[in-house]
Parts: sequence; C-alpha cells; structure tokens
Amino acid sequence: MKLLATDYDGTLKFGGSVMDADLDAIRRWREAGNLFVIVTGRSKESISAETEGFNIPVDYYVTNNGGMVFDNKDNALLSTTLDTITAIDLMYISHEHPDIVSYVVNDGVHRHKVEVHPNLEDHRYPTLKQDWTEEQVMDSGNFAQVVFSCNTPESAKELADQFNQYFGETIAAYANNFVVDVVAKGISKSTGLDFVTAYVGADDNDVYAIGDSYNDIPMLEGVDNSAAVGAAPAEVQDAAKSIVTGVGEFIDQILGTN
Repeated sequence: MKLLATDYDGTLKFGGSVMDADLDAIRRWREAGNLFVIVTGRSKESISAETEGFNIPVDYYVTNNGGMVFDNKDNALLSTTLDTITAIDLMYISHEHPDIVSYVVNDGVHRHKVEVHPNLEDHRYPTLKQDWTEEQVMDSGNFAQVVFSCNTPESAKELADQFNQYFGETIAAYANNFVVDVVAKGISKSTGLDFVTAYVGADDNDVYAIGDSYNDIPMLEGVDNSAAVGAAPAEVQDAAKSIVTGVGEFIDQILGTN
C-alpha cells in the first residue's frame, strides 16, 4: 500500500477546475490499493464542498495546514487549536496592517470571515460573506486556524515572516499565495501527514507528496518522495525531489505507467 498526499489549490485545482486526467489517475491509484490524501490549508467545510463538487475520491483529509485530520466519513481523528489570547491579538493587529484585506477564522470545520479593509480587493475570499460580527468571532474562543488575506503575495510572505518573528513561541505562520495561514506552533502539513502515515500504518518509503506553495515545503521536505508543480516558486521547487506538471503525471511516474 502506498500513500499519496497532495495539496489542493494550485496543485490539484488550478484555473478554477480539476482536470479529468488527474481525476482518472487518482481513481487508478486507489483501484491499485493505494490511499489518496488531500493536505490543505482549507477548513473541512471548504474542502468537502470542493471534493463533492468535483467528485474527487478521498481517503483522508488533512486540513488547516495539519491542524486537523478527518477520514472520508467526516470523523475527526486529530484536532488542535491556537492559543486563544494570541489568536485574538493577531485579529486586533490586522486592523493596523494596511495590506490585510480580511481574515477568516475556523474551528476546524466551519469558518467565519471578518472584513478588515473592504476597500482592498480580496483575491482569496471574494465571495465569502461576513456572517458573524468580529465580536462574535472573538467570543467563539475555538480557533483551529486564522487565515489572513493580503492584497499581494509579496505582502503575504512579509506578513508571515513578521508573525513568525514576533509570535513564533506560540504560532506557525505560512505564506500561501495571497494569504497567511496561522496555526499552533509545531503544526504543519508535514505533522498532519505524519499522523495519517502512522494511523494507517504506511511505510515511510511508500509515502509521496506533491505541492506548489510555501506552506507545502515542510511536507515536501518531510518525505523521501516528493514533487512540486512547474508553476511553484523556486524555493518550493528546491524542496521537492522532482518537478511535474500535475498530480496525474506524478501518479503515472510512481505507478510506472508513463
């Protein structure tokens, strides 16, 4: 049994869709007795809507950049949360930062958006509406992840570096295109994938990972068999063992069918 872990946005889904060739490869992968895992910064609510909409067969979900793990029957196998005071501090700080458009808080399953500077274009969450007040969000007190949406990828990378510099004792911040994903210290896509690997009893040599962005680097470096898509930044490509066009090509390489 082999295990393939893939990032979602920019890796499996790009250009607003999932390619039929990738879906066919995933089905062949699972029919051969292997496991398919999506490892994402999204909440469970968000990624489930995607997999249902594109009819993607999944065995396990690692969400919130490794903070949560679910099986394909929606059972939570792993759950972590941010330090409450730190999370709220970051929410307050966001209003002082000119490049933060909004932030989205999720409890591991559900998410709520707070607009910070609505005059700026929200590239990551343009259609997600604010359904709670900021006071309600802060009072909820259960923060698995906070995602800060920035107006450029460069400002997101800079913000992640700042968060890690000043709050690194309690959080881990990952730049991911236009957003910064903030989770509890010690949490990453790599730790989430490690949990699934141990849970299913997979051999480390049979674990494969593919990604495209900075938050994928821990996962790509944490396995012996990794790939980055060709559009990934140079730093991400350097963390991977090979470069491929997408998930389907990576699967064909592993199975020896290309």
